[in-house]
Amino acid sequence: MSTDATTLLSTGALDAIHRNKEAARGYLIHLYPAGQGTWLVAIASRPLLIGRDAGCDLELADNGASREHARLEPTHDGVMLVDLNSTNGTYLNDVPVTRHRLASGDRVRIGNQIFKFLASDDLEAQYHETIYALMIDDMLTGVRNKRYLLETLERELSRSRRHERPLSLVMFDLDHFKEVNDEFGHLTGDDLLREVCRRVNSTVRLEEVFARFGGEEFAIVLPEVRGPEAVRFGERVRSLVGDSPFELPAATVPITISVGIASTEGDEILTVADFMRRADEKLYEAKRGGRNRLAH
Repeated sequence: MSTDATTLLSTGALDAIHRNKEAARGYLIHLYPAGQGTWLVAIASRPLLIGRDAGCDLELADNGASREHARLEPTHDGVMLVDLNSTNGTYLNDVPVTRHRLASGDRVRIGNQIFKFLASDDLEAQYHETIYALMIDDMLTGVRNKRYLLETLERELSRSRRHERPLSLVMFDLDHFKEVNDEFGHLTGDDLLREVCRRVNSTVRLEEVFARFGGEEFAIVLPEVRGPEAVRFGERVRSLVGDSPFELPAATVPITISVGIASTEGDEILTVADFMRRADEKLYEAKRGGRNRLAH
């Protein structure tokens, strides 16, 4: 990260935005990877060069980015995103683009980095909405994050115990995911994680919570669902992922998952750690049994 227009997000960040609002045509807010922090880039009156080279306006410490990867060009009616013949491409809302005008809320991916574009109009509402999303969502896959998962389990376990109602937890992870990263690279691995989540999301209901718990490990909270029904759901998820390969930009990748399930009728005192441990033990039982299977 290297630019005079970059602001680390903090309690004073919005004040800094307002001070520069007149000059800015829009902003990029950094969403992912989370370990690199969350920061903001103002797009003013001159083009903003993005890439791995030290001479770029926005320097990215990311091997997936080209030395001069993309450029943001302010225009009289907005901001244009331009790919500079990069090796891995520039993605707008997960679609590769060469030149495209940005709209507020667009997601831009350069290498392993994901940004959200905020227009200068109605900036404060967009800013707070984005910060809230960072608190509850996994920015790579679009499903909920670990923090949200743990809070949901705390609430649902309490409700299950208080009313003696069923609750199930489905945990799964991708089999041999490291081999995908090793063979095709981390960009393809990220694409695969996103596409797995899209498939699984098609069978998750509104009252259920689908979250990314670790690198390639996911969990689905199923309120009011007993063990046998959770098993049927888990098998459906396993089939959705494993029955056909994923057509990704760089390769066609087959992948399977292993699934572990824990359930309670609300007739026992369980902590979140207890409940997750049960599901996790079943997940690893499925892995020890040969993978691409479910244990409960």
